[in-house]
Amino acid sequence: MSNSPIILLKNCTILTLDNEGTIADAMAIAGDTILAVGMMDQVQTKLQERGDSSPIAIIEEDLNGACIVPGFVDVHMHPGLYIYFRTQLDLSGVRSYAALARALQVEDEQRPSDEWILGVDLMEDLFTDPEERVFPTRVELDTACPNRPAVVVRHDGHICGVNSKALESMNIDATTVNGLQTRTGEIRVDANGEPTGVFTETATGYPLERVSMPGMDRLKEAGRRFSRELASFGITTVGGVFQLGAEGIAGQAGAVEIPMMEMLIKENIIDQDIVFYIVTDKPKQLKRAGNQLQKVAGEGGRFVVGGIKLYSDGSFGARTAAMFEPYADSPTSECGFMVRDKETLLDLVKEAGELGYQAIVHAIGDKANRVVVDMYKELPPGEARERRHRIEHASTLSRDTVDDIASLGIIVATQPAFINSEYTWLEKRLGPERVKQTYAFKSIIDAGAVLAGASDAPVESANVIEALQACVTRHDLVPEETITPEEALRMFTWNAAYAIRQENVKGSIEEGKLADFVILDNNPLLVPPSSIEMIKVLATYHRGSKIFP
Repeated sequence: MSNSPIILLKNCTILTLDNEGTIADAMAIAGDTILAVGMMDQVQTKLQERGDSSPIAIIEEDLNGACIVPGFVDVHMHPGLYIYFRTQLDLSGVRSYAALARALQVEDEQRPSDEWILGVDLMEDLFTDPEERVFPTRVELDTACPNRPAVVVRHDGHICGVNSKALESMNIDATTVNGLQTRTGEIRVDANGEPTGVFTETATGYPLERVSMPGMDRLKEAGRRFSRELASFGITTVGGVFQLGAEGIAGQAGAVEIPMMEMLIKENIIDQDIVFYIVTDKPKQLKRAGNQLQKVAGEGGRFVVGGIKLYSDGSFGARTAAMFEPYADSPTSECGFMVRDKETLLDLVKEAGELGYQAIVHAIGDKANRVVVDMYKELPPGEARERRHRIEHASTLSRDTVDDIASLGIIVATQPAFINSEYTWLEKRLGPERVKQTYAFKSIIDAGAVLAGASDAPVESANVIEALQACVTRHDLVPEETITPEEALRMFTWNAAYAIRQENVKGSIEEGKLADFVILDNNPLLVPPSSIEMIKVLATYHRGSKIFP
C-alpha cells in the first residue's frame, strides 16, 4: 500500500454508516484500504501528517455531488445456481400457459436432442388469467413438450414439474412412486395414485439430477455475467449458499457447485468476496471445504467458509412452509411441513458451533420460525450471539418469536425482494391476520435484533436498490412495517457485514477498512421514498479497484 498512488475522492456526500452516522465529503484510498475520510480539510490534513519518506502521487477525482455508500453485502444468495440458471431456459417473463408452451417449444427446437430441457424461474402466481395460477403438472407440460424430458422449476426453487417423458425416464409411475417418497419432500399423486409430475423440496432432486450440465465455456461466460451483474448492483461481498451434493433444487448442479466456483476463482473471473455457507449434514465437511478453498484462493481472505446452511421448512409459493394453521387459500387445508425436527437441527448446530462455524437456518412459516428459535434456546447461554447464528428469511414471526430472537442475539437475514414478488397474492395465501406478521422489518429492528439484507438470488433479483425501495414502501403490504432509508441501507452494509462476521473490515466507510464502496447518482436519504428505485449505480469499487463499469 505504501507505494500505491493515493486516490482522493472529493465534492461528494459520503454516508459512512459508522456508529455515529457520520456524513463526509472527501475520502482518500491507497491500494485496498481507506486512508482517511471526513471533510475535505480534515482529509488533506491527515494526508499531510502521514510523514512518508518519499512523495506519493495523489490523484484527485471530483465526483460532482455524487453520493458514496459502503459496498453492498448480500448475505444470502446461491452463486452456483445463479450461474447455472444463466445457462438454462428463463421463464421469468412467462404469464400464461400458452406462453409457457411457446417457450418450451422454442427450446425443444434449439437444444441438442439428447438433453433434458430445464426451465427456471416460473411464477405461475403472476399469470394473467387467475384460473391458470396453478403450478403446471405433466398434463400441461405434455401439451407443450411431448417428445423429450422437460423440467420446470418454480420461482422460489422449492417445487418443480415434469412431463410424462421425464417420469418415464425416471421410471416413476403408480407402482413405484410410493417407494420414492422422501422424508423431506414429496412426489405428488392424483386420486388414482398416478404421479402428477409435481415434486417438492428434496424430492426435486430426482428430476434435476438428470439434467445435463453445460460445458465449461458456457459456465465461464455465465460466471462473468454473474460477477458483472453483481458489480452493477453495487455488491462487493456475497454470503453464498452452496450444496455439497445433489440434494433438493440444486439437483446435479449441487454436486459441482463448489468445484465450479473454485475454477472460476482460480481464473480470476469472480470480482466479489464470497463467504461460503454449505448445505450438509456433516459439519466436519466445512473444515475440509475451507482448506480446499484456501489452496485455490490463497490467504487473502476473499473466499472463506463461514458456516453450515440448514433447512427447517419450505416456501409460501409451494405451500410447504410450516404453519401452525392451514393456508387461507388451500383447498386441502395444507399447513406445510418441517423438513427437519428440532432435535436434528440442534445436533447439527452444536457440532458446527464446536468447530467454530455459524449456523444459518432456513425458516419461513410461523411454526418453523418458532421451532428454530426454540432450538437456539437450547444452546448454552450466549452462544447464539457469540457464533452469530442466523435465521434465513424469518418470513412470518409471532410477537413472542421476535422478542426471543432479539434476546438471544439471533441475526435475521431477510429478503426484501420477496415483497416485490409476493405482494399481489400473499394476503390471499396467509389471510389478513397472519400477513401482518410477515416480513416484519420494523418490529425486528425495534425489538433490537440485527436485520441483515439479502436477495436469495437467483430466486429473486440481486438488485440492492430495488430491495431498498421494497423496505421503505413495501408496495403498501402491511405499511406499518416500513423502515427508514437509512435502516434499509444498514441492512445491506454494516448489519450485513456483522452477519458474515466481517464488520471489522467492511460495512462502513472508516479509516483502515477495506475500500469497498459504491458511487450513486443520488442520496438515498434525501430522495422521496417512492423514487429510491430510480437511483443509479455510477461505479463500484472492491478493495480499491473499480469493478463497475
